[in-house]
Amino acid sequence: MLDTILDEKIEAPAPQATSGALPALRVAVATRDGQRIDLHFGHADVFTVFDVDADGPHHVETRQVADHAQSEEEDKRDTIYRMIADCAILLVGKIGATPQEALSARGVEATNRYAGRNVDEALRELYAAKAEAAQPTPVDASEFRLLHAMLRVADLDRSIDFYTRYLGMQVLERREHKKNMFSQAYLGYGGGYSGMTIELVANWMQDEPYVVGDAFGHIAIGVENITRLCDRLAASGVPMPRPPRSQRHGENIVAFVEDPDGYRIELVQAPEPREATALEEHES
Repeated sequence: MLDTILDEKIEAPAPQATSGALPALRVAVATRDGQRIDLHFGHADVFTVFDVDADGPHHVETRQVADHAQSEEEDKRDTIYRMIADCAILLVGKIGATPQEALSARGVEATNRYAGRNVDEALRELYAAKAEAAQPTPVDASEFRLLHAMLRVADLDRSIDFYTRYLGMQVLERREHKKNMFSQAYLGYGGGYSGMTIELVANWMQDEPYVVGDAFGHIAIGVENITRLCDRLAASGVPMPRPPRSQRHGENIVAFVEDPDGYRIELVQAPEPREATALEEHES
């Protein structure tokens, strides 16, 4: 049985580079049996840590959440954030946007893009992708396109009335998000998502009118090979509060990055064949 680790062990120096290759990556994996990436972030009580280099993954240790809680009252998520803070990447079966952003702020890229995969194979593929992304090759944007701009509004029905009655738009889709407490609608022209659309979001807990600047949410860009693109952006130091993540509803893969002024850009990879649906589940 693996020994229980000490807190000071987590703070060990980052793995060193192997000769002529990308530096080794420290990766935490949420896995039940060490074979598959199959645990939900919020349900995991143990994380297996590897250092991955050009020769493959090397087991470092297994970390039990219970062993690292500072008190019985500490939120489990806070314990996990601290205990894997030395890792560059977290691979999980499922993860929500809130813990994903919290980990990103701590320098940990969390993703469910390898969910269900064999751990060894996924870690080798992950390292190869990161190594390729570090090479200075141009991005192929021939299939990229602008999808929508998101605006926060005080009254969704009032805004829909304005855009449809005065500007002739059509409501393409509307949803109520009870869990995250916001309403969402997409409006555009031509009866579909073939062109640029507007995403309107009304937060149920927002009592005061939005300041115009605060009402802007993000712009969205439809992309191909989103994981490869985001690996390249990360290698170039582009802030990425939400690495690529498969959505709970629908088959889109979504990531969020930030431009030099801090404006958010949503990157969306639609399923193949590309069906124009821009609705995504995200924190409003």
